[in-house]
Amino acid sequence: MFKFDSKRLIILILVGALSLVACDQSDDSAGGSSLLASNDSILRYVPADSPYVFASVEPLPDDILDKLEPKFDRILASYEGLLRQVMAMATSKVAEGEGDAGDFETASAVVTELSSLMSIEGLRGAGFGRESTAVFYGHGLLPVLRMHVSDGALFDAALARIETKAGQKMPVATIGNSSFRYFEHNDVKVIVAVLGDQVVITVAPSNFDDGQLSTLLGLTLPDSSIADSGALTSIADEYAYISYFVGYVDFARIVDTFISDATGLDADLIALMEHDNSELSDICRSEIRSLAGIAPRMVMGYTDISAERLSSQLVIEMRDDIASGLATLPSAVPGLGEDQGGLMSFGMSINVKALRNFVAARLDALEAEPFECEMFADLQHSVASGRMALNQPMLPMAYDFKGFVGVVNNIEGLDMVKQMPPTSIDARFLLAMNNAAALVSLGAMMSPELMGLNIEPNGEPVRFELTQMGAMMDNMYLALTDDALAISIGEGVEAELADMLSADAEENGTFLSFSMDAGRYYAFIGEAMAAVDQDDDNPMPPEFQAAMQDVMLAVADIYDRMSVDIRFTDKGIVMNSSVRLQD
Repeated sequence: MFKFDSKRLIILILVGALSLVACDQSDDSAGGSSLLASNDSILRYVPADSPYVFASVEPLPDDILDKLEPKFDRILASYEGLLRQVMAMATSKVAEGEGDAGDFETASAVVTELSSLMSIEGLRGAGFGRESTAVFYGHGLLPVLRMHVSDGALFDAALARIETKAGQKMPVATIGNSSFRYFEHNDVKVIVAVLGDQVVITVAPSNFDDGQLSTLLGLTLPDSSIADSGALTSIADEYAYISYFVGYVDFARIVDTFISDATGLDADLIALMEHDNSELSDICRSEIRSLAGIAPRMVMGYTDISAERLSSQLVIEMRDDIASGLATLPSAVPGLGEDQGGLMSFGMSINVKALRNFVAARLDALEAEPFECEMFADLQHSVASGRMALNQPMLPMAYDFKGFVGVVNNIEGLDMVKQMPPTSIDARFLLAMNNAAALVSLGAMMSPELMGLNIEPNGEPVRFELTQMGAMMDNMYLALTDDALAISIGEGVEAELADMLSADAEENGTFLSFSMDAGRYYAFIGEAMAAVDQDDDNPMPPEFQAAMQDVMLAVADIYDRMSVDIRFTDKGIVMNSSVRLQD
């Protein structure tokens, strides 16, 4: 049955608009890292002891926005088309007697009003523009999204129009000379406040008094702000982040909030959650803090921004002994961590001996200083079984393994909807290991075709025929060196094996790596949506499928390639991401 809830729809509209604006932000005030330590920015509302902060206070260059805004316009237009198709489907159901006609008319009016926002120009008219900035943070544990807009009155007017179309206005409360909209659900208030040139969206326990709400909304400024603390500047300096976006999550502080006596705004929140730590022993508190100290903080930020590429980094900071142990795990694998091109590439590395040593060191630590808290009894009991598993013998060849790299240049004929396998694949695969010839010899004992191949470790491709595998494997080649085995599938792909085997094998800490042609990926998803089988009980109109495909094609028009690699360093776990933009 078609059901409409105007309050929740209003909030969804706000969140959707804000997510789009987050890609279209700048500020005309003084730039650079100084903004991360400036109380002239919206950071003056963020408490210095906030457990999580994600701040965007630095202008994005105009050349990037000039390039992206027309593409965002297309995405917004495609979403508008999708929304209209949803309403068309609802119209059919109402006509068939399913759903409430009154609710439908209200929803239709809201959608019509929402459509006016589904463009860059429409968002500008609601107060969101290139001058907008934003920060998402925790006032204690409570989440707050605060945005600077061009004109708060424009946003307020847009929200009022949506309320009017919905035929239901959100309740309004006042604190001093300030007012805010809200709705309540399960003892929680969702608050939407327009405070001058700022929009604030947050949640709070329903029993918060005016003093607490004033603190949460920033009507009462914190004694010390995140700008005063210099925390964001310190992160940006340490990790070479550009101040377009910098953030962190303090896991240790969040954990401590739950095991210590909550203060400030967290006290009522913890009470609302019915969380009781009064029976937690001192030893349990100490050991919980110790576990939280393994990965006390996560930080993130942009490392490079241009009209061609956006690069970012996320770091899970680890305790020194854990970080140094993890840093021993990756191996040197030719080409790992490089974008190999094609449809997608992927790979990983591991030093098996170092992994065993790392696990052994963790078991040694648990035996030397066992957990005493009853909460960790099962974990402590698992030490014995972990030791037994670690002591199981392994094939010597397992210690020779270093990792692999796979590259898929192209796939033809794959139909995920109809579960049809591809008719052809152009791909190559490299297995890195010491004494790779021994692996081939082992395989030859089980494969007559491989035994008769007489492949030499000189890197020269040799045709490998497996007639039982069908036509797709007609063009399979193997190439061998002392340290790697490379395999190609597809016509002419064997010519790429030499470069694959000779690629640099750097010990740069790369554990996992992935890259893909993002444009082709989203286009493929769009094609799959357009070809999805119909459900007789809930048929999907062709117009709706076309609208879904248009959304994916609009996204495909933004991205060229995406890549991610995960590395283990002396800082901890580092994830580097890069997006190359379409022209």
